[in-house]
Amino acid sequence: MYKKSLGLIFLISCLACSTEKNDKSKADSTGTTSQMVFDKSRWNVSEGLDYPFRDRMVNDVVYNDTIRDLSKNEILDLLGEPDRINENYLYYLVDQKRIGNWPLHTKTMVIKLTGDSIEWIKIHQ
Repeated sequence: MYKKSLGLIFLISCLACSTEKNDKSKADSTGTTSQMVFDKSRWNVSEGLDYPFRDRMVNDVVYNDTIRDLSKNEILDLLGEPDRINENYLYYLVDQKRIGNWPLHTKTMVIKLTGDSIEWIKIHQ
């Protein structure tokens, strides 16, 4: 009886581990964190307080040399109005995890301007 109980516990443990592994592979295969090429119309799509496409497009903006050569007016035309402006900094909300209206984690793209040109683009988390 003792050996059967021990065998049953071992079998359940093995099955539980393999199910968790399958769930992770399904989450990876959905492509939720896959990157997208920048698209002006999708960048500005908002669903309430969220921007569903920005997190997948932000790397294309940050590491794009063509965008870095644009003037302030061209940036505003391309990316739209920022969520916040503070002196020479433009802040674009990328992603925000919250409970109700209380933010837990915020990901923001910050563009620092020097005169009419871009000095740098960074992601702030």
